[in-house]
Formats: sequence, C-alpha cells, structure tokens
Amino acid sequence: MAVGSGRDDQSPVLVLLVSATVGAVAVLASVVVFGLLVGEGATRAAQLERVTSYVYWTQPFIYLMAGLLAGTRDSRWGPVRAPVIGLLLASICWLALRKQNLLPDEGNVVASLMTAGALFALGGALIAPLLRDHVGKAVGAIIVLGIVAFVWSYLNLGSISGVVQRDVITRVGGQAAQWVTVGVPDADVALLDAEQETILYTARTNRSGRYLISGAPIGEYTLRVWDPQTPAVMTNRVTVERSITGGTRWQAVALPTRTEDTGPLFE
Repeated sequence: MAVGSGRDDQSPVLVLLVSATVGAVAVLASVVVFGLLVGEGATRAAQLERVTSYVYWTQPFIYLMAGLLAGTRDSRWGPVRAPVIGLLLASICWLALRKQNLLPDEGNVVASLMTAGALFALGGALIAPLLRDHVGKAVGAIIVLGIVAFVWSYLNLGSISGVVQRDVITRVGGQAAQWVTVGVPDADVALLDAEQETILYTARTNRSGRYLISGAPIGEYTLRVWDPQTPAVMTNRVTVERSITGGTRWQAVALPTRTEDTGPLFE
C-alpha cells in the first residue's frame, strides 16, 4: 500500500480503528459510570431525569475526542470519516441506554445524539490539524476533564436516613398501663420532588424501623412515609446534603399512635 508523506502518512484504516475503538470504549464506560451516580433506590423517573442531562453533557466530548483522533495525521480524509464515526458512537450510546432501559421517552433524544455525534466528531477532525502534535494532549485533557466531572458529581450526591416509629399504648381494663415507642418495619419510604409530583427514590424500613436512601443529588425534596397498618401517610420537607459531609440529619418519622387492649386486670 502506498502511503503519503508528511503528516498524512498514517494508515487510514488504522486511524479509523483507533478512533472508533477509543470512542466506543469511552461511550460504554460513560454508561457504566452513570450507574455509579444513581442510588439503588432510584425510580425510573429519577433515572430518566438524570440520564437525559448526563447524556447531553458527556457524549459531545466523547465524539469530539474521537474526531480529534480521526483527524490526526490525516487532514485530507479525517473530516470525511469523522462524522461516520460520530454516528457510530451515537448509535452505540443509544443501544446501551436502550438495553439498560435508560432511554428517555423524549422523541428527540435519538436525533440529538446523532446530530451531536456527526457535528462534534467533524469539529474534532477539523481542529486536529491545527493542534499538530498536541492532539494527544488534547485527548488526555478531555479524559481528565471527564474524570474531574465524575468526581465532582459523585461528591454532590447525598443521603438521608432515619427511623419510622410509633407510640404503642397498652391498656389493661381500659386504663393505660404501658406506653412505648417502637420502630415500624416494612414501611414504604420515598423521596419526591419538591413539588410532590414524582417519586424519585424509594426504600423500605428494616425490622428496627430504620431506612436509608443514598445516591440522591443534593437539594430540596419531600419525604413521604406510608403506614403499613393504617391509611395514614406522613409528609415532610427535607434537604438532602452531601454524604461526604455526613449526609442529611437523622429523620425520625412518627406514625399515628396505636392502642392495644389486653382485657381486664383481674378475671
């Protein structure tokens, strides 16, 4: 195979394979990383709310990086191949999200991914000749930026924990004989948005009545608890704070008092 001289001396096939492979690995890694930023109790509504923003902010940088690699040492054909690689990477992202049931319901997501894939990859290929031998540094900077963004996002996740309890009054012969506070097991706990419209995170109390919701972005929420024994529903406004600083203060939720009769004292 005849090769050119100067800066256009690298095999077009090799350039294509390297840029496509690096881009595909980056796309798949970004989907895996997203899973680390979402708590186990996140509902589908919470996942879709966050994945839309996540995809719009992460994927263009990956396509740009692939375009830089496609255009390095190949200023003639780089801009021609780069949009195709961008479309390929956008398709991989779409398939990965669909397989994990993370594909947003918005109809324009696919079009946005494909458009971003073609345009940002093309932009990278056009910029690559201007960077000359600094393309590797530019790619490295994008990777470092991605790592920093992940760490920052992870540090801005919060947690909330507490106990669901109720007072139990034991009456003997109609008279209160004992008054104790006990934890309520198997109570459903949820974090809703501040407007109380969508359930974002869910948990269930253990045998001691304690619960934990983690992996939620810091901010204002509504904490809601359903009494497993009565129709009562308790709702409180809470502020989720960073886990790294200790998380939100302990939230104790009191359910309606229950009264138990044990019959007459003497029979």
